[in-house]
Amino acid sequence: MPTPSPTFRSAWRAASLGAVGVLGAALVGGCTLGSGIDEAPAGAETAAAAAVPTSTVSTTEARVARYAEALATSGFPDVVPQATLFALGDGVCRQSAAGTPDASILEHLQPTGAYGASRSGGALTAEAATRLLLDAARSSFC
Repeated sequence: MPTPSPTFRSAWRAASLGAVGVLGAALVGGCTLGSGIDEAPAGAETAAAAAVPTSTVSTTEARVARYAEALATSGFPDVVPQATLFALGDGVCRQSAAGTPDASILEHLQPTGAYGASRSGGALTAEAATRLLLDAARSSFC
């Protein structure tokens, strides 16, 4: 049996990945569409939104604001979206509480640290910016 050419293998791989992507999207879409039988009654969205305490939102926003302030004070440029800062801070807190070594946490923060350093005008190295993300999260977010 002859070996398929590299071009054939590439095309086959691309087609397979495309099919997997379409299947995955169909599964996710199918799981979220529902049949209409168990639809929420009118006004349920308003009740659900009202059930979320505003103090939780305010507390979250305050934590992110403190984290952003600590980073800015240390020279980290204001280039990371608030939602990303929340995810980074929350991840640092959870991983620190679980006893994850700093080296592992820093490895996950490295892409954001490198981006911040690249936007700092040479004021920060990637390593220093990454360390700032970790230290500021621990001191102002956790």
